[in-house]
Amino acid sequence: MSELPDQANVVIIGGGVIGASVAWHLTQLGCEGVLILERGQLGCGTTWHSAGNILRMSSDPREVELYTYGVELLSSLQERRDIGWKKCGRVMIARTEKRVAEFDAIARTLQACGVPVDRIQADAVHDKVPVLRTDDIVGALWSPDDGRVNPTDLVDALVREAKNRGARVCEGVAVDQVLTSNGQVTGISTDRGDIRCEAVVNCAGLWARDLGLRNDIDIPVYPVEHFYVLTDVVEGVAPDMPTFRDPDGLIYGREETGGLLFGCFDRNAIPVRPSDLPEPFVFSLLNENWDQFMPYMEEGLHRIPALKHTGIRTLLNGPEAFTPDTEPVFGEAPGLKNYFVLAGMSSAGISRSAGMGRALANLIVEGDAGCDTSNFDISRFGQESNDEAYLRKCVRDAPSRHFNLEH
Repeated sequence: MSELPDQANVVIIGGGVIGASVAWHLTQLGCEGVLILERGQLGCGTTWHSAGNILRMSSDPREVELYTYGVELLSSLQERRDIGWKKCGRVMIARTEKRVAEFDAIARTLQACGVPVDRIQADAVHDKVPVLRTDDIVGALWSPDDGRVNPTDLVDALVREAKNRGARVCEGVAVDQVLTSNGQVTGISTDRGDIRCEAVVNCAGLWARDLGLRNDIDIPVYPVEHFYVLTDVVEGVAPDMPTFRDPDGLIYGREETGGLLFGCFDRNAIPVRPSDLPEPFVFSLLNENWDQFMPYMEEGLHRIPALKHTGIRTLLNGPEAFTPDTEPVFGEAPGLKNYFVLAGMSSAGISRSAGMGRALANLIVEGDAGCDTSNFDISRFGQESNDEAYLRKCVRDAPSRHFNLEH
């Protein structure tokens, strides 16, 4: 167990991919005295069971800018250390003309941003992902620069390089309270002692809300049960197979050790109260819930006929934190100087980690994020949005909004 320092400049609470990215970007900007505190081990929360899919498709140019930078950073890191980065591309398929119209809007945005994208038909989908059923597809998008990464290796690479530039990491440290005086951060109280510091970054993932409440800060993030299955080997699945999304079926997938990882963004998701999770919740999962997943298993059987003859190795159920509008919570907390927040990635943490980490580091060091983050600003939420009953109701619909035509 590493020795806990009594002083730092910036303390980052949470050693998942978001905290690691913030630390990497702070040290890249020359910030000294960066300290990551992790209650368990690096990457032990949501990060380790993330699917690791990296996307560039969005109808919002601000999102495209963040995703584009993320792909650039992953490519650069891969040159120095193997993080499992594969630019394998992504296919998004449409079953309806309404979905095709949505894809057209995405394609126009990507083209305006200089991001390669092609509209393709069912025969091209079959050529790229032979295991998919295509007879009911009316159109599709192909994004060649999408890909996948190993989240654990990504965290390791970011933290190693941050440490090489002077950052420190202390694992097995539970934060009790952010200490303040005269409306400004002065330190951190932990189960291993106090640390004086000038700034704090709350990157505590599904625990970010509870931590914020200790300082009367509203961070409306709340976890739900979130699923994917891992299958035995599937004939026709190659290591470089593109990832895919079937938004009309609320499912997605990719190759995994010769088989498939496919998951869902379900309707009527099941909220998970963080205080009900067993301690320590480190590299941990929730119980399998086939009743909840079965409608999406049936969608998978429809879209991937080979699954009817393929064994299922496991149904993974890991808590994933969402916000009421499925956008991150970003920025300096109102009323408390130098208390910064980056949480509520809403199941896009790996894709958003680079761009959002850079933006927050810029905000801390330069006083400006360097990009338009208005749709992520923590101030967009009122106190009523952080009411637990409201959040538990609201997040039930949050996962499916990833694939909702109206959002």
